[in-house]
Amino acid sequence: MKNPNPAPPSLISADENTEEACWELPADSEVVGKARRLAGDALAAWGMSAVAEDVTMVVSELVSNAIVHGRTPIVFSLHRHGRTVRGEVTDHSIVWPSPFPAGPDEEHGRGLAIVAAYADRWGVEPAPGGKTVWFVCAEWGLR
Repeated sequence: MKNPNPAPPSLISADENTEEACWELPADSEVVGKARRLAGDALAAWGMSAVAEDVTMVVSELVSNAIVHGRTPIVFSLHRHGRTVRGEVTDHSIVWPSPFPAGPDEEHGRGLAIVAAYADRWGVEPAPGGKTVWFVCAEWGLR
């Protein structure tokens, strides 16, 4: 049975302007809500609640996509640099995400449009044995 409760984050604080949190997640649909809570908790601890809604929306989409299209384990991390947060979701699929049009009655197909709407920027990078989809959200005064 898969453990729906990921291990506590490894927290790294290089200095007062840089912090990181990283979690390894199983490919289980219940983990999406847990990833949202982990992101919200980390952002609150870092005094970054102003971007929590944007970050948690993007995290939901990217973790969901990794569960559906990637292979385990999924690694989810957040990196705070000043008042900007970079999130990363790494899976072990070499297939890169690509947007496709979704009709108004379609249940799927809007994920990357949601990512683009809530993140200041996003992209994909190769990772060992897979890919990392990353995004950046900054507080409003920094956009």
